[in-house]
Amino acid sequence: MKIWNNLTSREQISLMILALFIGLFLAYVLLVIPLFEKREQSLIALNDEKARYQRIMQMAKSTQGTNEKNSLNDLTSPPIREAATAASRQSGVAISRIQPEADNKVTFWIDKAGTQAIMNWLVLLKTQYGYNPSKVTIQKNTGEESLRGQFEFEGDIS
Repeated sequence: MKIWNNLTSREQISLMILALFIGLFLAYVLLVIPLFEKREQSLIALNDEKARYQRIMQMAKSTQGTNEKNSLNDLTSPPIREAATAASRQSGVAISRIQPEADNKVTFWIDKAGTQAIMNWLVLLKTQYGYNPSKVTIQKNTGEESLRGQFEFEGDIS
């Protein structure tokens, strides 16, 4: 404090102004710039997720259609449970729960799988076994790059 008191009022004002500018500069460099960079990164990530969502919805729409089996597979297709299990092995998807419902419906639950694996599973069910889901619900797992979903099928569920 002796040094400060020994300074003239002009020098004290100059040092206070210098300290103010240094404080503003540090606040700008340490707070404002990182906030703007994080905002840019968040916008880019948001756009990426929107694009991924659009691709998933397009893929889901392309696999959605009639609930009937293809005429080629009518006689040779196994029941949906067997077909879904076989397709899950081929595509690397782990079915966590199978829930049969009334009026020839069955729901498959997948808790953690990649986008490509789920789409491969759906494509295999369509192309090899002739099954299309009648209802699909897909969500992104929080904090992960994986999806979870519910897939309802109609048909021979035995």
